[in-house]
Amino acid sequence: MAISEYADLDGLALAALVRERKVSALELVDEAIARIEALNPRLNAIVYPMYEHARKLAAQPHSGTFAGVPFLLKDLLSTIAGEPTAGGNRVLAAM
Repeated sequence: MAISEYADLDGLALAALVRERKVSALELVDEAIARIEALNPRLNAIVYPMYEHARKLAAQPHSGTFAGVPFLLKDLLSTIAGEPTAGGNRVLAAM
């Protein structure tokens, strides 16, 4: 399901859609993935897609201001347990 206004909404508006059950967190993740897949070949901004990880998280109960809103994590001073990180360094990425 494409969410036509996705690009026009900020994180709070997306969270409101989830909270009001107009869209599920999984639908937002799938929309984000579709947009990444469409744009990333030109941008090369996503070097390590974690789509299945995002889908698993979206299926869990969530709470908080931005609950259900997908986001990107820059590989610089941020880590996720069990996921590779290289800090944007090609030498570390090869290890």
